Amino acid sequence: MQGVPWMKAGEIERFKRDAEKISREGIKQDEPMSLHTTIAVGGPAKFFAVPRSSREVVELVKLARGRDLDFIVIGKGSNLLVRDGGYRGMVIKIGHNLSRIKLNKQTIFAEAGASFSLLARKSLSHGRSGFEFALGIPGTVGGAVRMNAGAYGSEVSNVLVRLRVIDENSKVWVIKAREIEFGYRRIGLPHNAIVLSATFFCPPGEVNKEILAKSTQRKRTQPVSSKSFGCTFVNPPGAHAGRLIDACGLKGTRSGGAMISKKHANFILNVGENTKASDVEALIDLAKREVRKKFGVSLRPEVIIIGH
Repeated sequence: MQGVPWMKAGEIERFKRDAEKISREGIKQDEPMSLHTTIAVGGPAKFFAVPRSSREVVELVKLARGRDLDFIVIGKGSNLLVRDGGYRGMVIKIGHNLSRIKLNKQTIFAEAGASFSLLARKSLSHGRSGFEFALGIPGTVGGAVRMNAGAYGSEVSNVLVRLRVIDENSKVWVIKAREIEFGYRRIGLPHNAIVLSATFFCPPGEVNKEILAKSTQRKRTQPVSSKSFGCTFVNPPGAHAGRLIDACGLKGTRSGGAMISKKHANFILNVGENTKASDVEALIDLAKREVRKKFGVSLRPEVIIIGH
C-alpha cells in the first residue's frame, strides 16, 4: 500500500479524532519512521498508533479500511524501509503492549509484539527444544511468522501450531499450522492478514547443541550490533545472497550514509548521521543489478519498501 486518496484538513482531523476514541495511547501525526525501524531511517507516517490490546488493533484496522485509508502493521520494523517522502497512511505498531509470552506443558504462546529472540532465550532457559535457531533473529513474533523466519535448516513452520489472525474482513480467526502452506521465507496467508498471536510446539527436551552453537556465534559473522534490517535479501536456491554480493566486490560500498557491510555482504548498514532511505534503497538496487549482471540471479529482498 503506497498512498491514500488524499484527505483534506477536516477529514484528517475527523479521522484522528475517531482513531483516538479507539487508541488509549492516542494517535501521532507525522511520526518519523526512523524512530521505529531497526535501520533507523525513513520519512514520517501521517498517522501512527500503538494499540494496547488486540481489540484496539481490530478496531483501528476497521476504521482505516472503512475510510479507505492505507495502513501497515509493524513490529520492530526490522525488515521495513520507509522512503524519505513518508507514508501517507496509518502505521499500527504492535509492540510492548502485546508482547505476552506464556509457557505451557508442550507449547509456548506468544503475542505478536513479543521479541522473537527473547522467545528463544526464554524457551531455552526453561529447558525447551525447538527454538535454538531463533537466537539473534531480529524482530517480533508477528514478523517472524509472516516471513517464516529461520536459520541453519530450521524455521517457524517446523514449530508453529496455530495462529490468531485478523482477516481481510477484520474478523479474528484461529488458523492451524497444518492448514497453511509454507515456503522459503514466506507463509501462505493473505497479504493483508494480520498476526495477533501464535502458539508453538516447544516441549521439554534435549537442546540441539549444533544449531545453538551456530546461533550464538552470529556476532562473529554478522554485524548484529549495527543499525540494519538484518539480512537484506532472501538466499536464492542453492546459493547465499551474501556470497554473491561479495563476489561482485561490493563489500564496503557506500551510498551517502548507507554501506554494504564489510563483515557480511547481505547486510546494509546505516553508518551516517543523516542517512536517507534513498541511500539504502540505492544499495539494494545496486546489489540486485550487479548480481544479476554477473551471475544471472535475481535477488529477492526480504525488506518491505513503502512510502513516497
